[in-house]
Amino acid sequence: MAYAETRDGKPTGLWVGEVERKDAGRVFSQTFATQKKAEDYEAFVRSVKPAKMKRVLAVRLPVRKTKKEG
Repeated sequence: MAYAETRDGKPTGLWVGEVERKDAGRVFSQTFATQKKAEDYEAFVRSVKPAKMKRVLAVRLPVRKTKKEG
């Protein structure tokens, strides 16, 4: 289930899509601008068959950069 990202207890305005795949041996996590996109990402990761997971891991999805805290 997608959840709102927070930093220091305050919402950042981003949504995190996170899925734990035991067959792939890792957790997939990605940030998105909307809750709908985060939930769609989770559904996509869940639907990929383990044999194709290696190819999915090779594809680099765009990552939204956040400001560096200084």
